[in-house]
Amino acid sequence: MSLKLASIPKDIFITLLETFWLPYGPCQVSISLEVPGEDGWYIERSFGGYAPENHSSHRETSFTLDNFSGQICLDWNLAADHVISAALPIFNTLMRRELQNLIQQTRLQNSHNQLTAMMQATPLAMYAVTLEGLIKYWNTAAEETLRLPRSSVLGQRVEDPVLDAAFTVLRKNLSRGRPLKTQRIEQQQSDGSSRTLELSAAPFSEGNEILGLVGVAREISAAEKQLIFAEQQRSLLESVLAFANDSVLITEAEPIEAPDGPRILYANEAFTRTTGYSLEEVLGKTPRILQGAQTDRKALDRLKLALKSWQPVEVELINYRKDGTPFWVELSIAPVANARGWYTHWISIQRDITDRKTSALQQEKERNEVLELAARNVPLGDVLTKLISGLEREWPDRVVGFVLADQSQPKLYVDRSDLRDFWERPAVLQMLLQAKDHVPIALGAADGGQGWWAQTQTLRSDGGKRRGVIAVLSRHLIEATPGEREQLDAAASLAGLVINRYDAQHRLEQQALYDSLTGLPNRLHFGRELKRIIDQAEKRNTQMAVGLMDLDRFKLINDTLGHSAGDLLLQQIAVRLRATLRSEDSLARMGGDEFLLAFTGLTRPSQLEELAKRLILAIEEPFVLEGQEVFIRPSIGLSLFPTEGQTPELLLQQADAAMYQAKRRGGGFAFYSSPDIGNGVSTITLESALNRALEREEFILHYQPQFETQSGRLIGMEALLRWQHPELGLIAPNDFIPLAEVTGLIVPIGRWVMEEATRQAVEWSQLFPDLIMAVNLSARQFGQQDLIEQVRVVLEKTNLRPQQLELELTESMLMHAEEATDILKRLKDLGVRLAVDDFGTGYSNLAYLKHFPIDTLKIDQSFIQNLTKNGSADSRDRALLSAIINLAQALNLTVTAEGVEHELQLTFLTEEACDVLQGYLLKRPQPRELMSLWLEELKKLGKPIQFESAVK
Repeated sequence: MSLKLASIPKDIFITLLETFWLPYGPCQVSISLEVPGEDGWYIERSFGGYAPENHSSHRETSFTLDNFSGQICLDWNLAADHVISAALPIFNTLMRRELQNLIQQTRLQNSHNQLTAMMQATPLAMYAVTLEGLIKYWNTAAEETLRLPRSSVLGQRVEDPVLDAAFTVLRKNLSRGRPLKTQRIEQQQSDGSSRTLELSAAPFSEGNEILGLVGVAREISAAEKQLIFAEQQRSLLESVLAFANDSVLITEAEPIEAPDGPRILYANEAFTRTTGYSLEEVLGKTPRILQGAQTDRKALDRLKLALKSWQPVEVELINYRKDGTPFWVELSIAPVANARGWYTHWISIQRDITDRKTSALQQEKERNEVLELAARNVPLGDVLTKLISGLEREWPDRVVGFVLADQSQPKLYVDRSDLRDFWERPAVLQMLLQAKDHVPIALGAADGGQGWWAQTQTLRSDGGKRRGVIAVLSRHLIEATPGEREQLDAAASLAGLVINRYDAQHRLEQQALYDSLTGLPNRLHFGRELKRIIDQAEKRNTQMAVGLMDLDRFKLINDTLGHSAGDLLLQQIAVRLRATLRSEDSLARMGGDEFLLAFTGLTRPSQLEELAKRLILAIEEPFVLEGQEVFIRPSIGLSLFPTEGQTPELLLQQADAAMYQAKRRGGGFAFYSSPDIGNGVSTITLESALNRALEREEFILHYQPQFETQSGRLIGMEALLRWQHPELGLIAPNDFIPLAEVTGLIVPIGRWVMEEATRQAVEWSQLFPDLIMAVNLSARQFGQQDLIEQVRVVLEKTNLRPQQLELELTESMLMHAEEATDILKRLKDLGVRLAVDDFGTGYSNLAYLKHFPIDTLKIDQSFIQNLTKNGSADSRDRALLSAIINLAQALNLTVTAEGVEHELQLTFLTEEACDVLQGYLLKRPQPRELMSLWLEELKKLGKPIQFESAVK
């Protein structure tokens, strides 16, 4: 590389010229230096009083070096000719030599500058450290990577203690002649996170003297960390596999279906030690070399099935060693996948469980023998001795005994008679009974000799009462292993089962047949007793009855006073019922807040009515719970034998249906009455037909219009269910709905009614866009957990606007449903309308009108019918109706009067501004086809009906 003239310092040549020529006397010397393409430079000096006018001599010489060319001119006096002329070649040589040195120095400096620039520009963080730890070099990348500015580290030690410690390790290894291993450090950052740095270094020296370290630093990326971690894990795994006690095999993933199966690629030392095979003997073979005659085929089938589906599997089976001896293993196999998710290998871990299996089989055999002895009523001492002998065989250096706590004194059961005197010492027995489980205690000998160490495990009765201990004695302190503790626990459990056998039988009978809370017989016991009572009534040709009693609003007691108060109430009710019933009657708790009753020796139906009234009066008396008076009202359903039902199951079903009827009336009691469908059809036959009616499409809907009172405008329809039986004809709702409710069939029937009615509403909405379809909900439907979802699905399925669907619920349903408020709110969230049907027949609790999100009140038709009567009753009903209408309208509720059948009723309701009217006087219920024709005619008419013309 050519140098520029400007890079050559002129001062050096001036000094050389003056130094060399000054001693030579009068003379003048000039030097010119040129480089092609650049301006040259010229130096001239005179020495010794040189005067140009004096006669002088002139001489020139030139030289070239690299791209430089120079000329030296000399003028001198003649008197000095012999000296100066000889000096000129010498000066030329010195000039060339000086120029050559300068060229070399400049080139070296340029190379140094270039190298320095390269080191500064390189992305590698470079550093140099002296043996004393002082920083000699620190490039820009080092500033960025190590987060320390050059100005703060050059010539001194770094302040970062972690980084300085890494440099110190490298320096010490260098000074001690050790390899300079790469250092990895974790550097904490200001945000609390950390990063990993890697430092590598090599020595730098002058001649044979080492002066320090030069190296690079870099930050390890997350991907590199993962690779490093994976490598560490691989190395660790290799160490674990090499020294593991369990046998480990790694096989190829394929071919599973090959006759010999996947081949073995790796086996650890534990495998060769356990099986007797060397590594060379198994590599390339398959695990089938371990199988033999006793290997469980079913376990192998499970393995094969798991391998085919690439699933992990665990089995226990018998393998065979190289010498042919069998041994039990617990085998776990799992597939291994690569980074792309492809299965590449199988890894299997085998644990030798021969000792455990042998011990478990022996323990199971001894357990069965103990249970067999207990089942044969062998004396307790013999059964416990059998247990003791098994444990002492497992623990030959220990002695086992049972100490049972008794009312008089502890009872001891031991097998070794020579130690009985020691065991039976009262102090020893008490210490054993009071000892904590698995905590060793020292028992001293009475004669001052060697004592015993004891560990115990508690024996408990079924009720958790401490019955005694099983004690294990040893001459020296022996800490029980986890396996021995487990075995001791199992022995204590088995002993407890044997000890409490007869007590347990009695307790099991109590638990199976009696209610733990009230002490009353339970449903199972009642069922047996009811069968006996029915058989007795048949033999004596007498009547009996079954009752089912439910406590109205019992959940309110639980929610307000707590479950403990609810339990106390149930106990007090049981006491009152016992006191009220006759001695020959039966009482049981069915569950929850329901009680079962059986009345025998009845001579007339009124006798049962009197008994029911007595029960109601007894329950309606106030109860005192936690210092508060609580009132409760029962609903009792009654079914007579043999008038209604003839089997226990049917009588209970009928009582359940009657109880729901009583609930709908607001409490009290109700008798079950068979549906009056003629032809002598039994309830069982009707129930059977009812089960098939839905799938045979025997149900139909009739629709009855609802009119706005002031305008006569049609605003809605009520869907009314009918059963068109192919043989019995049209069956009225009152004849089959009670049966549908008790059997639960009302739920699918109600779902069908809702879907069919909403579909019809969509069709009729083409004639009357805002037509509201009213659908009745049964109590069972209202209690369904998926009611909200049912309504939502029906609306979505039929595309009916939610505000066009009105769900009618009875007053008693709202008062008895446990979660009425939440259910109603969720229904309103769907956008449907809610109506209270038969208002005035239930509790008539006006408070719920404010709290429940109700849109409509439907006044029960019994109030409407009384409007046609004469006398004071009529006036009271008129006043009551007026009050209901005014109250509802004040609460922004729509009032619907159903059952309008006479002109007097129409007139009164119109005058009282009742909102909506419905009844035979205006329009009778009709099936879909006839109602569709009427609606079309009404649409053609184009105006609301006039009630006067409708009446005519």
